[in-house]
Amino acid sequence: MTKTKLAHTQLTLRLFSAHYRQAPLQAAAILIGIVLAVTLFVAVQAINLNAERSYAQSTEQLSAQAQNLIVPPAGQRYLPESLYFALRQQGLSASLPVIEGKVRDTQGRRWSVQGSDLIAALSSRSRYSSDSDIEQEVSLFNSALPLPELLAGEPIVMMSQSQHQTLGDVTFMSLDNIKAKVAVLPDEWQLGSRMLMDISFAQQLLNKQGQLSYIAVFSTNGDTGSDALSKWQNIIGEQGQWIANNQSTDLGSLTESFHLNLTAMSLLAFLVGLFIAYNGVKYSLLKRNRLMVQIQQSGIAPTIVLSALLVELTILVTAGASLGFVLGMQLSHWLHPTVALTLEQLYGATLLPGTWQWQWWAQALLLTLAATLLACWQHFKQRVHQPLSSHVGLYQAPETSNENQLFVIGTVLTAIALAGLWISEHHRFTMAWLGVLVVSIPLYLPKTLVALARWSKQRTTSGLLQYLFAELLELIFPLSLAMMALLLAVTANIGMNTLVGSFESTLKQWLNQRLHADIYVSPSQGEIANVERALEHFSNIEKVYKQYYVDDNLQGLPISLGTKDRDTLEQTMVFKSHVADFWQRFYQGELAAISEPTAVKLDLSLGSQLKLNALQNKTQIVGAIFFDYGAPKGEVLIAPKLWRENGFTNLPNSLGIKVSGDKQAMYEQLQQQLDLHPSQLYEQAKIKSTALEIFSQTFAITRALNSVTLMVAVIGLFSACFMLLDARKAAIARLYALGVHRRKLMAMVVGQIAALVCFTLVIALPLGALVGYILTDVVTLRAFGWSLTYLWSWSDALSIAGITIVVAVIATLIPLWRLVSKPMMSSLQSEVL
Repeated sequence: MTKTKLAHTQLTLRLFSAHYRQAPLQAAAILIGIVLAVTLFVAVQAINLNAERSYAQSTEQLSAQAQNLIVPPAGQRYLPESLYFALRQQGLSASLPVIEGKVRDTQGRRWSVQGSDLIAALSSRSRYSSDSDIEQEVSLFNSALPLPELLAGEPIVMMSQSQHQTLGDVTFMSLDNIKAKVAVLPDEWQLGSRMLMDISFAQQLLNKQGQLSYIAVFSTNGDTGSDALSKWQNIIGEQGQWIANNQSTDLGSLTESFHLNLTAMSLLAFLVGLFIAYNGVKYSLLKRNRLMVQIQQSGIAPTIVLSALLVELTILVTAGASLGFVLGMQLSHWLHPTVALTLEQLYGATLLPGTWQWQWWAQALLLTLAATLLACWQHFKQRVHQPLSSHVGLYQAPETSNENQLFVIGTVLTAIALAGLWISEHHRFTMAWLGVLVVSIPLYLPKTLVALARWSKQRTTSGLLQYLFAELLELIFPLSLAMMALLLAVTANIGMNTLVGSFESTLKQWLNQRLHADIYVSPSQGEIANVERALEHFSNIEKVYKQYYVDDNLQGLPISLGTKDRDTLEQTMVFKSHVADFWQRFYQGELAAISEPTAVKLDLSLGSQLKLNALQNKTQIVGAIFFDYGAPKGEVLIAPKLWRENGFTNLPNSLGIKVSGDKQAMYEQLQQQLDLHPSQLYEQAKIKSTALEIFSQTFAITRALNSVTLMVAVIGLFSACFMLLDARKAAIARLYALGVHRRKLMAMVVGQIAALVCFTLVIALPLGALVGYILTDVVTLRAFGWSLTYLWSWSDALSIAGITIVVAVIATLIPLWRLVSKPMMSSLQSEVL
């Protein structure tokens, strides 16, 4: 009996295979949906998981991952190098001195450099690294490492192979007017986009002889108790702080919103792709209805037919998911440089070279298979268990109760989603509720399209025009899924474009208020003190603005603690809210000002108390909340008086100049007399354009994925139109036989699809505006702590609508032209085949 079932299953599968050979478009429609769904899902999965791996493996360059760090005391930037030697003399040998800073090349590009004891770094990897594969590659005896030149003290800069190719395979670089030889290391050594050099050369380059940024501690030789740690802290004293290395956790929390945004876009594209595949499966079942009836009439059991359908779907999903996996990995490779640049510029995170794992393919396959089986199971059962005398036509309209049921479900889901958005606090829950809202949107479509088509039919009198809308009522059913996918993509696209437009508009207004100096000076760290003194002797400089910052921590949130001169504070602080007598009490040291992201993430408001580590936990009261965009960390500003009293650094982070007279002449004078590169001097317009360029990276990947999602929906629309016209060729041929001119016939068919797309856009535009409002006023505030001014752009919305209509017309014209060019008799005969 089992052999008979197996033989019947194989026979049924061969029949289905023969059907697809005769109608390859049906198999292609299913495969296209699956491939498109999996491609973007796998690409974003690879990017996110690779980022998590990069954070988890964040190491000192060429060394193992440190367990602890010794960092400068609060308010200071550097440690004395003598502390490192003292700790080694006391037995803390598993440690590494590190100096970090920024330098510029001859083109004015800024580079992050890190200097360390390379011998100690490589030795620590061999002893403490858990990655045995990389350990075999990274060693003192690898020929890629220029060890003899390093030991000889030659100025050498090491970078990854990918970074070297980006620079044009240069042999030498000039960094802050010091020429250095470039050594290229394999990407597997995990340098990312950073530059590495010996610590002595780095100290010389940064003009920080005898100073360290921090000391990395890999092992305390088994001394992990509180007494042992107290021993090291006593040796360190007030020269530094002993902290646990939480870099991977900090980076993960900083970039959480960014990766959540990518995940949301990939899931949306996955959903749109599944709509396309589901539409293809339904169409294929419809065209095979007579075949399945004949198979069962021949004695094949319904369970055998159902099993064959499941095996067929599994084969198609496996093939589509495999191809989608390959394309997704390639897409992640293309997106990797932009993602790496975004993470580095916004969050200071390094994205290591991408890798892939076969488990990602299995995950994508299982998820896609489960989703398609769940979606198609009911249709499979209906086709298999239908009466053997039935014959279902293409234009079977959905039941009114079904439309009403979908509409009611959509209304309930929308109400629940809006309530959830109102009460949720964390951005993850906010994104989840937004997902529920987006999923509820397509459920309105069938009933709304039918209502709009009936309304249009009632208001037309011309015979052919009335026929257009009458037949459109029957077209809604076979095209509803493609329209749902299109609705989702257009809604998301409009919402995201609204968010980006609102962000850019708000940012420009904020920069106009924030930037008050005529010229900004950004010398290298080693020269900032000399430049600060030199600026006091220029006659045409009316005022020099200064701002000071150090890193700190507030309730577990990494922040920048700082102050500015009085003029800068009062002219650049753009208040969201503040107490009435803020400035007087602020300068007295009673109040502090915090950035909006700090207030949102820590749930602080006016009157809240702050205990800052750098102020020896002295309590400050929040007196003002100011807008701040683009900063990955929170910010707290204190009075200049309080800054000096606590012994913080008197070396400013940046300088601004107010010029009396010709600004261009002063710009040239500063460049010549201070020997500054043009990229170290910024005029207001230049700093605004640079800031906008950097901040726009926050949404660069989102916009790219958004465009891909819309492309997925457009391909789905093209596929649906192609299949539909193939099924309608007999009906169109009858109209042609009745005397309808070919030109009018083409105009009618194109008009039907265009009308259906326009009806969909009527729904998509207001819903896109709603999604854009939620993204702008709710999600962005909770995820990033930014209040944005909602800005609706009719030009963007109309351009998206226009592109969608044009694509729909093209998708209809291509198969329609093929159809009307064929002999009328062959199209009429297809109705009875």
